[in-house]
Amino acid sequence: MENGNKERTYKITSDWHMHTEHSCDEACMKTSDLPAEQRANGITDFGVTDHLHTHLQDADIARSRKAYDEVLAAHPELRGRFHFGVEASVMSEWEADRIARGDYVGSPIYGIREGCPKNARPWIGADAGFCEKYGVEYVVTGVHWPLYVGHDAGYVVGEYFRQYLFAAAFPQTDILAHFLWWNPLVGDVEANPFFDFPAVVSEKMRGELQAALLENNVAFELNLGAVILPYPESFRDSYLGWCADLQNAGVTLSVGSDNHDLHADGRVYREAEEHFRHYGIDAGKFFCL
Repeated sequence: MENGNKERTYKITSDWHMHTEHSCDEACMKTSDLPAEQRANGITDFGVTDHLHTHLQDADIARSRKAYDEVLAAHPELRGRFHFGVEASVMSEWEADRIARGDYVGSPIYGIREGCPKNARPWIGADAGFCEKYGVEYVVTGVHWPLYVGHDAGYVVGEYFRQYLFAAAFPQTDILAHFLWWNPLVGDVEANPFFDFPAVVSEKMRGELQAALLENNVAFELNLGAVILPYPESFRDSYLGWCADLQNAGVTLSVGSDNHDLHADGRVYREAEEHFRHYGIDAGKFFCL
């Protein structure tokens, strides 16, 4: 049996990436259920982060903020521990401008995924004005798809990295989300070009990202639900070893369950703890607001 200090060092007590019934992708957890469920899971510090792709989601974020305020009013003991954030996507200026003009067909909740010039200029909607308007305390920024390049693995890796560096340098980004997550909307999950990490992601790329995270004081997310637990063991072995190296180099790691389900499953935290322990990742140093 481990001593008390060791046990506390590895215990996950925070989760900074969770979605609710107000998220545009129909994530279904009720904000009102979060306090009791996370208390039962041993999570003492956490936040809600519904999706912001383009400003078509502004109404979703407004509803998410209203629900958050109601829960905090009902649970004043959570002040300073329960926080309001968003998960922002790297999009393109081209589609953001078209959507602002109303120049689109239907309701593209994931933006306009066709027709943009190759290597489009990136754009993130969670700027200072947006964060002030909705009382956003922190921003988790994710890369969810290539910005208008082919799906050849080489293109995808390079394009994702271009966006990662943009996201890390974006002034409002606090946490870089689910590094190397492959979106099924883009292609077959079994053909994930990142499964062969680190071979497909060069040492130079990894060094540049580490430098960008440190320079901009951005935390690196250990995404339990989308990357670490569902990905193959062969991937996880290299990935978590590298995450341990990031932490040793001074990069802050952050835990995000990325929960899109009706309930917060505490088993994901316990399973992740075992992996973190194995790779020497110190949970006592994880990001916390």
